Amino acid sequence: GLALLAGLTLVSVDPQGLATVRAGSGPGEQVREVREGAAARAAVLERDGARLLRVNNHYTLGSTRGADSERNQTVIPMLTQPEAERVFHLGLGTGITAGAALSFDVEHVMVCEILPEVVALADGHFRPWVDGLFSDPRVTVHAEDGRTCLRRSPQRYDLIVSDLFTPWKAGTGNLYTLEHYRTARGRLAAGGRMVQWLPLYQVSEQELGIIAATMDAAFEQVTLWRGDLFPNRSIVALVGQADDQPLDPGSIAPRGRSVRDDPALGDDAYEALALRHYAGNVTASGVFRDHPVNTDARPRIEYLAPRTHRQVRAGGADFLTGAARDRVLGDLRERVPPDEDPYLAALSTQQRGYVDAGWHRQRAAWHAGQGDEEAAAAHRRAADERSPDPDVDVLSPARWLRGR
Repeated sequence: GLALLAGLTLVSVDPQGLATVRAGSGPGEQVREVREGAAARAAVLERDGARLLRVNNHYTLGSTRGADSERNQTVIPMLTQPEAERVFHLGLGTGITAGAALSFDVEHVMVCEILPEVVALADGHFRPWVDGLFSDPRVTVHAEDGRTCLRRSPQRYDLIVSDLFTPWKAGTGNLYTLEHYRTARGRLAAGGRMVQWLPLYQVSEQELGIIAATMDAAFEQVTLWRGDLFPNRSIVALVGQADDQPLDPGSIAPRGRSVRDDPALGDDAYEALALRHYAGNVTASGVFRDHPVNTDARPRIEYLAPRTHRQVRAGGADFLTGAARDRVLGDLRERVPPDEDPYLAALSTQQRGYVDAGWHRQRAAWHAGQGDEEAAAAHRRAADERSPDPDVDVLSPARWLRGR
């Protein structure tokens, strides 16, 4: 393997004799490998025992420290999709997210990543965390623009997972357009789902509204799911489907047991594990209906997201974290409560309680982080009252299914 380069900034000199910084490490970071490409500079770093993949020395595509969160981007939608045998991943990063699909009974996993340097570094440095992604014969990895890759694919997929992207990065806006989402809808098999993950700590309410409204214009029904139950900085998924079929709760436990079958737990524990991440029905609520649609001809996200990023850095705007996040999710929940949500029509009263439990668990975490233990305790009690007995007390589905 490559020797670790500690505390080093790599520099090259161009023909004119001007020094060009290639990659650097921050405090406490060590550089393992750097690859220079036509479109980007990518590097694998180590920090505090974790391995991370960074592009252009300023944004991180993933880290082994956040492996559970990265796996949840696949695990949560896989738990609620009864027969997800063919899966498309738009974006690779470390490969941890795409590799999580291999824990389930899949037929084919297609991954498209625009940067060949990222593919090479993920293959070379993240194999212990990707569940055989680079050696499993069921997997195809293309170093190609994901939107083009999806458009030219002759296959139909049961699940299309669009990875977390940096919305304010130049060129990323075309992954949130109406035309792209219509392409994705056309590549779905019957009953398939398209999952768009968003980092709420990198978008404002306006950008979330535009992307949600755009997906809602492309799909028959769009729902919102939490990627975590963190107190502050969170990710969410907009899930689009070409039909208005409700969620089938009977499929959740069999999907979960196919990965980890704990005979000491009833099906309700598996159901709670997944359902507490459900946040609400975008289509039925109409909460984002007044936002404009993002198109190739009017690329609002491409121009708005960088402006918002600068405004946040200057203190003139806020991303959707903490209280702002919970206000938006609370509005979604208030407009269409779980017992009135058509997507949850097949759930029992007890199963809808698991959805409520997720809301209360996240609110408890937020209040605890603010030092309001009384409010946190009240939300914890409400969550416990709506949880199965015995419950899976690990809040990350990916972590629990892996037996950790």
